[in-house]
Amino acid sequence: MGNKVIKVIQYVLVGGICFILGIFYTFYKIDQRVWDETINKAWDIENRAMNFPEKSCYNWQDIELIIFGEIQE
Repeated sequence: MGNKVIKVIQYVLVGGICFILGIFYTFYKIDQRVWDETINKAWDIENRAMNFPEKSCYNWQDIELIIFGEIQE
């Protein structure tokens, strides 16, 4: 009986460590910006669209096509 309890505890600990490492890896892949400043995220693209200076050669629909790939409603 004591051996089974120890094995269950070992499996739970190994499973917990694997779970925590999986969570860390997932967040690392989702937000690599902490380590790599050159990656553009969706909010960066939207922010650039909102703060883009109006030029005489571009209208707002051209800017939306360049940044979003389609005209936003």
